[in-house]
Amino acid sequence: MKILYLERNHGNSYSYYNEILASLPKQDAVENVFKYSDWHPQDPGSLDIREVIEKCPELPDAIIVGFGWTDCSESRPKPIVGVKESLIPTSIILNKEYSALDKKLSWIQDIDPVAAFTVHHDYKLYEKETGVPFYKIPFAVNETVFKNYGQNYSHDFGFSGVIRPEQANNWRSKILENSKEWKDIKFFFTEHRHDSLESYAKRINSTKIWLSTTGPANLVGTRYYEVMACNTTLLACNRLKKVYDGLFEEDKHCFMFDTIQELQDKIHYYINNDDERNAMISHAYNHVLENHTWNNRGEEMINILTKKMEEQNGKA
Repeated sequence: MKILYLERNHGNSYSYYNEILASLPKQDAVENVFKYSDWHPQDPGSLDIREVIEKCPELPDAIIVGFGWTDCSESRPKPIVGVKESLIPTSIILNKEYSALDKKLSWIQDIDPVAAFTVHHDYKLYEKETGVPFYKIPFAVNETVFKNYGQNYSHDFGFSGVIRPEQANNWRSKILENSKEWKDIKFFFTEHRHDSLESYAKRINSTKIWLSTTGPANLVGTRYYEVMACNTTLLACNRLKKVYDGLFEEDKHCFMFDTIQELQDKIHYYINNDDERNAMISHAYNHVLENHTWNNRGEEMINILTKKMEEQNGKA
């Protein structure tokens, strides 16, 4: 399979944009991937996909529109024309489902791709609204970066990243404020916005328990999988119904909480019970390597695309 992939160029801090693209050439069914990045989601006018196809060194068998296309703030995504006329099966990765979702779904409906992918648990609602087949392809981890670096523990509990009130229950802000009263827990927080991924992974390594909470629209971000892949640190997260279904299990791969007091009590428990903490870390590590690497996601996407192409050709 030869793939035309539409994505902008992104730096290290936007790892998932690059990781899913990098996973595709590793699949046995993929012969070549042609990346096209000469666009911006808020450029005026439209993109004629037929003109892009002409620039490819070979005629692609499939087109994938990457995460970056729906980085359009509150605007409707930049139009793509000529998809049907090209006769090439096209799929779309929906991104930032918490922003201008109605406009993004309407845009997807207009393009009418053979498949659309989302990390969100409401993918069946998106399918019902658009009539487009939607598939849940969660975030994942690069296990060659997030691993055990042999760091010594310097903190009991910590987290990093941007704090904003639209995150689930504003947990991060509440925990950061309450941590000022924790006299017997070695706590760590940083924004880490300009760090390398390796530096970030090493900080996780050096902390016994790491917090990851759902983002806006209860998205399960990459941090969940990154913590589990480090094989040194216990994942702690807010408890939610249905959101984590099929991803990981409470008290097997992580511990969950509903209140600050429950979180504090469990931190105390696990930092003082190494055997139980390490057993959960080990379960999580094996689980994430088997199910939640970017190679897993690339394989899932290619399998879906292959099936869709066979259906179009009347072979299924």
